Amino acid sequence: MITVSCPSCKLPMEIEDNDPNTEWECPTCEAAFLVQYSDDGNLQFVVTERDKPTGETIMIATTGNEIAGRSIASYIGIVRGVVVRSPGIVQGFLGGLQQIVGGNIESYAEVCEAAREEAYQRMIQHAQEKGADAIIAMRYDATEFAQGVTEVLAYGTAVKLTRG
Repeated sequence: MITVSCPSCKLPMEIEDNDPNTEWECPTCEAAFLVQYSDDGNLQFVVTERDKPTGETIMIATTGNEIAGRSIASYIGIVRGVVVRSPGIVQGFLGGLQQIVGGNIESYAEVCEAAREEAYQRMIQHAQEKGADAIIAMRYDATEFAQGVTEVLAYGTAVKLTRG
């Protein structure tokens, strides 16, 4: 057995070095790859078809403190995404009219949803930059700090996962 770093998550893993061209799966991130010897005798990693990049990275985010079927290997720290928004002129005008009539103010709801989505995506990006596999205890917070100007914060704890 030899210890190598996974080409995907960079964590150490043990593999048998006597069986080239065998597909291995990382026990941490589940990336699949072949370990081969190059012409000069060095180990090289070849990503298998099923794990070639698709352009989309999947990040698990949950309001819970654990992830079913996985164990937390380490806590990386708090990650966050912050957005400051205010309604545009048209949204403000339509919202003002709706306030007179009453009921759900859809133009304001659209501004809020867009702010939450952008804050969430920024939090995911922050977690990816820190090398996280998942975010636990995810929450939103919003604070109005000026008339019609709201800060939306998405935050949680970034973690590394293992199976089990």
